[in-house]
Amino acid sequence: MPKNFKLAYLKELEGYHLSLKEKNFVKAWLFLERTHIIGQYHPIPHTGIHFRMLLHGIRTLNGKEILGQMIRMSVGWVGSLLNRIPVGNTGAASVPIFASMSIPDDLKSLLKDADTDSTGLAGLKK
Repeated sequence: MPKNFKLAYLKELEGYHLSLKEKNFVKAWLFLERTHIIGQYHPIPHTGIHFRMLLHGIRTLNGKEILGQMIRMSVGWVGSLLNRIPVGNTGAASVPIFASMSIPDDLKSLLKDADTDSTGLAGLKK
């Protein structure tokens, strides 16, 4: 993971951990989604964020999220490895796995090299 991605990824994880300490589970989830948008380009961080999302689903007793994250953990890394991911996808079970989504404005400069193709899947330009 390039340094700029890693720094952004870690910053979002820090926000997640602080929100958990405050027991603000809604805010914590938003940080996980943002972390996913950044980390989905890299297999290990991508799988790691889905694992954290699974734990969050368990923590909040959200059955749909638990099942959705189990599925995403098992296949998401392949998309990262093949550089074929849906740009902007938050990784939540409430959104389709292959749905591209808008990138938050403050992350657009980081993800400026995200490229889409006719399938709606994307990767980082080489």
